Amino acid sequence: MKYSVGDEFPEVIFNWMDDKFEVQKAGTSELFDKKNIILIGMPGAFSPTCSMMHLPSFIKSAKEFKSLGIDEIFCVLVNDVYVAKVWGESTGATKAGIKIITDPLSILAEALDFEFTVKGTGLLRRLQRFTALLKNKKIERLYFEKERGVCDMTSAKTILKDIT
Repeated sequence: MKYSVGDEFPEVIFNWMDDKFEVQKAGTSELFDKKNIILIGMPGAFSPTCSMMHLPSFIKSAKEFKSLGIDEIFCVLVNDVYVAKVWGESTGATKAGIKIITDPLSILAEALDFEFTVKGTGLLRRLQRFTALLKNKKIERLYFEKERGVCDMTSAKTILKDIT
């Protein structure tokens, strides 16, 4: 792992699709500066663990995080903006105020040393599951899963227990 608690989060340009179906781009400096952020990193939209466990835990807890001083919750995926937009809407994340952003070239996964590939599945250069608490772009807390298909250390429940 190249980054740890206390480090400044790497500068990466993220993409997303706005309500007018226009692609938007912004870097971590613009998105995370002077804010308390929860950043959820996932391998990809519509994958079972992401769709059935990880993201739903944050959808259910979004208001609680806001009440604890979290300014925004972002979910970053290794997908294109079209897939990410549909997934955010279909899961209820968008309605819950979670911003779905993409890193289609796995630049963040490489920068964090959280990149993996599962040959034969289409999961190429994906982002290992993690959740980070960022304050003014600095990593305050960092949680990641060592195994694929689980969401224990990175779930909203775990993070809430740790920060309350």
